[in-house]
Amino acid sequence: MTREEFLIEMLDVLQREDELTFDMELQDLDEWDSLAVMATMAFLDKQFGVKTTLRDYEIMKTVEDIAAKAGL
Repeated sequence: MTREEFLIEMLDVLQREDELTFDMELQDLDEWDSLAVMATMAFLDKQFGVKTTLRDYEIMKTVEDIAAKAGL
């Protein structure tokens, strides 16, 4: 998966219609809530085989941080 494809998939995971960039702060996204965290956990596990914990999401601050966790 390319980084651009990752952004497109994250738009779907977050159920967001507006633009999404790697430098966006997660806390600034209206869609970023506990359900979005759970959906992101499932996405990373299914697409990349990356298991994450809720603690990981306390540390990750940007979309780039999630991409880095996925190895992109």
